[in-house]
Amino acid sequence: MTGKRFLRHASQILPGLLALGLLAFTLRSADLGRALELVKALGWKIPLLLLPTLVATLSETFGWWVAFSRLGKRPRFRSLLAVRMMTDAVLLGLPSGALISESLQPYLLKRRCGVPFEIGIIAGFGRKFLVVLSHGLFLGLSVLLAWPLLQRASRALIGRGGLPLLLLATAGVLVVVAGASVALGIHGRVADKVQRGLNRFGGRWLGTWLERNAVSFQVADAHLADFFIRRPAGLILPVVAYLFAWAARTMETLIFLRLLGVNIAFSAAMVIESSLILVRSLAVPVPAGLGVQDAGYVLCLKGLGVADAVTVGAAFVLLKRGKDLFWIAFGYLLLAQGHDRAGDPGADEPPSATVATPPPSG
Repeated sequence: MTGKRFLRHASQILPGLLALGLLAFTLRSADLGRALELVKALGWKIPLLLLPTLVATLSETFGWWVAFSRLGKRPRFRSLLAVRMMTDAVLLGLPSGALISESLQPYLLKRRCGVPFEIGIIAGFGRKFLVVLSHGLFLGLSVLLAWPLLQRASRALIGRGGLPLLLLATAGVLVVVAGASVALGIHGRVADKVQRGLNRFGGRWLGTWLERNAVSFQVADAHLADFFIRRPAGLILPVVAYLFAWAARTMETLIFLRLLGVNIAFSAAMVIESSLILVRSLAVPVPAGLGVQDAGYVLCLKGLGVADAVTVGAAFVLLKRGKDLFWIAFGYLLLAQGHDRAGDPGADEPPSATVATPPPSG
């Protein structure tokens, strides 16, 4: 038993250690003193660097809020924004945060927004669809716009062309995955999978609550198909809102680099941000892709031929991680408040009592 416990702990710690080792290896030639000076020289501008992430979060929350109209009554925007910030804090701040935040989201929607549990499951699945589809579309567009630049960077990084094709194929895979999620939402048992995830990661604390809401998971799968089938054109505005959020993240990268004295094309910033957020999402065991994403930023700057790329990359990473730490702390502060939705006396009643049938199709 002791050996199994050791292996379990080692499997949790090792990915983080490897990622930090990769970061240390990437930054081994950086002048960290100069990197700190570059950051300090920004002075009063540093707090303003939080704004692009806020704009992106507001835009995505708006798209998600609009999509709620397909499920009946929309929650209050402010409450939905709080849930979004809390789940992002868990996503970025914990190992395997993506799995934990996705499982926690329906519970927070119930407690903070008064959203019936089965509707919360559907909304979470719909949000994931919007994220993946917009990511694929934005990455594909960025590759097409930056194709010649990517060809040069490809030869600088790997000694041959082909990087644009690889990224374009990745964008295509994301769009296909989004399409497959529609089929899964219509024919799969998504809510049942969410219930198992909650039981696995939070059963110790949520066991009694999961038992009370067991019927809700069964009802959710009956409602999910309607989210995609009813008025498909209604999904256009949410997708546009998510694309705007990707543009805001791109502006963040562009602004950070220009403040550090690096001028790159907007299309190059599009590729950097959309591709490295994908890398971060694949590095599931590591909080916020720590080390992996950071090394990717430095490699991208090298591929673009930026002078003193390692030192500038170190300063850029300091800005990015400082911004992440602020929003993680803010999200956990909201989470620690622990307030339920005001005026929701039936917060723990089975959601099926409030939503007996799915919205009418047509």
